[in-house]
Amino acid sequence: MNGPDIVETAFARAWGVYLLIHSGIDENDARRASLLRFIRQRCDAGETDTELLAVEGLKFLKSLEGLAEE
Repeated sequence: MNGPDIVETAFARAWGVYLLIHSGIDENDARRASLLRFIRQRCDAGETDTELLAVEGLKFLKSLEGLAEE
């Protein structure tokens, strides 16, 4: 799997799970673009495991929730 495929696969998994957990969020929420950027940066830094990237992406989205509450 090459870089763009890794990014797209990890992004789709993370965003899909996040939407399942948070059913009230619009599919085009601003967090979507942030997640894609985050996963792309991690992949550019050398991470190639799609599952790990998806989990890290979900952790990243969770951290954004904490910022929104403050």
